[in-house]
Amino acid sequence: MKLGTGAQTAGFRHLHLDITGSTNVEALARGQEDRLWVTAREQSAGRGRRGRAWSSPAGNLYASVVLADPAEPRRAADLCFVAALAASDAIIATAPRAATAMTLKWPNDILINGAKVVGILVEGAHAGDGFSAVIGWGVNIVSHPDHTPYPATHLAATDTALNVDIYFAALSDAFAKRLELWQRGAGFAEIRNAWLRRAAGLGRRIVVRLPSGDLEGVFEALDSEGALILLDDAGQRRPVSAGEIFFPGLVPSSIDP
Repeated sequence: MKLGTGAQTAGFRHLHLDITGSTNVEALARGQEDRLWVTAREQSAGRGRRGRAWSSPAGNLYASVVLADPAEPRRAADLCFVAALAASDAIIATAPRAATAMTLKWPNDILINGAKVVGILVEGAHAGDGFSAVIGWGVNIVSHPDHTPYPATHLAATDTALNVDIYFAALSDAFAKRLELWQRGAGFAEIRNAWLRRAAGLGRRIVVRLPSGDLEGVFEALDSEGALILLDDAGQRRPVSAGEIFFPGLVPSSIDP
């Protein structure tokens, strides 16, 4: 598994491990090593959002990147959108059949025909006055888990020649380009607009699951900070900065914490 040539030119480096607990944990431990990618053939303790386990068999991509002082800490949430665009760019480049059915689910998942194929986890670490971000991707290349809260799929189901090496090189190149476009947060408007062009459910009725309960309404936009703007049934626009969205008819009765 190797970095793409564009990523190498942009100053990224790469550490590949045969097996690790979590590439995000490994990367967080190296929080001062700017532009370091950490990948693993397998994870023994992969994690998704809210501490959920992430199935991590060989053949899929488990990758994290360290960014030392990427921006002001308040712009850290932007990186979910930067990372999702990069992962979707890589799907377009390497899995064109899957790409025709691809959408981005707020804030950090990628769907193919409505089924999850990529999950993204952004974490931060502070050391003194410094701030480092670690972005982790789990990409279902050759297999996907069953019995998940949201339906899942994998890219090689349609693009049979795809493998983890091809996809990782494309992802590393795409991320270098999107990171440069982001400009430490100054370019977020362009990132947001590009994300919206691929958004799942934009202009449609959705359900947002929050710890306090479910909200329903129309997904109208993203604000300048990346919060989802929900137009509720009372005609009020409600910004949602964290939560999990579902589409009517696909809302599970409960989700494991």
